[in-house]
Amino acid sequence: MNGHRGSAIFLLCILFIVSFPTINITDSSSENNWVRERLQTIIAIDSPINYTEDWSQACSSVIVTGNATKDGHAILMKNRDWPYERVNIPYYVPSTDNTYAFVGVNTNTMGINEKGLAVMNTYLPELAGLEPIEGNLILNQKILEGYESVSEVARALNDNRAAIGPVLRSSSGDVATCIGIIDRFGAGAFFEVSNTRAYVQYVVDGYDTRANHPRIFPPYASGPSGRDQYLLDALDEVYEKNGCISWKDVMQNVSRYIHHKELGSTNFSIDGEACNPNTVATMVAVSGDSRYDGKLNCMWTACGSNPIVGVFVPTMVCVESIPASIASLSGYTFRKYISAQTQLYPADPILLNPERVREVQKFAFFAEDYTIAEYDRLMSSVPEGLSDYQIKLTISAFIEGLGDYASEIFIEETTDVEVPPLVNFPTPISTTTTTQSVTSPTSSTSPSSIIDSPTNPLSTASESLIDDQIMALAIGIGSGFALVMIAALMKRRFT
Repeated sequence: MNGHRGSAIFLLCILFIVSFPTINITDSSSENNWVRERLQTIIAIDSPINYTEDWSQACSSVIVTGNATKDGHAILMKNRDWPYERVNIPYYVPSTDNTYAFVGVNTNTMGINEKGLAVMNTYLPELAGLEPIEGNLILNQKILEGYESVSEVARALNDNRAAIGPVLRSSSGDVATCIGIIDRFGAGAFFEVSNTRAYVQYVVDGYDTRANHPRIFPPYASGPSGRDQYLLDALDEVYEKNGCISWKDVMQNVSRYIHHKELGSTNFSIDGEACNPNTVATMVAVSGDSRYDGKLNCMWTACGSNPIVGVFVPTMVCVESIPASIASLSGYTFRKYISAQTQLYPADPILLNPERVREVQKFAFFAEDYTIAEYDRLMSSVPEGLSDYQIKLTISAFIEGLGDYASEIFIEETTDVEVPPLVNFPTPISTTTTTQSVTSPTSSTSPSSIIDSPTNPLSTASESLIDDQIMALAIGIGSGFALVMIAALMKRRFT
């Protein structure tokens, strides 16, 4: 009798184990709070402010849209200039109940959110004195967290009830900024913003640039000059040659534009150029893909002093992390920059050896060419009916593979690197399968499962969904059998 009771208890334990759902013990709310605290720490105290620096030389930018681009996708570029050392790497900031997730560089001076809205800003000291403006960064953060289109931002900036309107804007600290924004609908615009007013210039089927002086904000507006004129010259040159402008052109021929000094044979200075000694990171975001609510848009970043000898690598918000190979590139970029310098003594002006710069760029450009071509290939074959889970798995494998590949080429300065396996989206099996995959735990499946098998038309990700269904059926049958056995044992106990 005791044996029967023990057997029943044993079966009940098995039933409990196989039926109990997997529990995620991570407290997402506390994790989000930690990210927010880190974000504010980076904004507020990551570096001591040096008020003696010339803040009129702080960042430059580009927007290209519509017929001026190779395929109608909008392009946003920013060279981030910062006159003292600061770590500049991509960060992932998760969504909350009230905010969108985004990837930003340190952490929101430039970035792209899960809806495909990308933002950057340049400082406009004429609008609010001569000191760095903390409110500029907070404004960027609020735009990334709360908006998904250029038109939404345009309405909100002059709406006193909006989170980025004049009333709440001024309460966040002084604002004196030009914000560049592109969205998944292919729109692009520059907004020149103070605490109390905002003016917009839409960039339609063309291109324009900004640096650190107002171009449309009365009464300070003036035409392009200095670095924003340099960037216009570079864009004009590319457009005249190709009849359109691609994001590859912007990465390789615009963001690094220094009047072609690196093509010569004489040591050269980049002081005063669009890419100058204070340039610590560059972003080239590509948007205009409205599929899946903007999840498929991408931001390439070249982080570290100095991007002239850096490499652009892709990041996408739906990956929900930054691969280690990408996060580590900032330090390697700085080493390349040092290796290109010809200074004998610290007091000497910084001059660069053109041969060394060209050598580094050869490998950086090789890696960039591959990541751009692979992104185009993957985006040309996106099926309908994918779940968020399937998209995340595919893009995670894609970004990790490209990041590892590009990083190794750049760091080792060799093209003899094994090409990563091609990554493709899975074929949606059915509406039922897609619905189930939305609720699948994203932490339990390796991104590598998305790599296509050459012997099977279904990707491993699709196969894993089928395996999950088989496992669920097996568990159901086993649970039913266990219940029958328990009932039989209990019946014997009481007869």
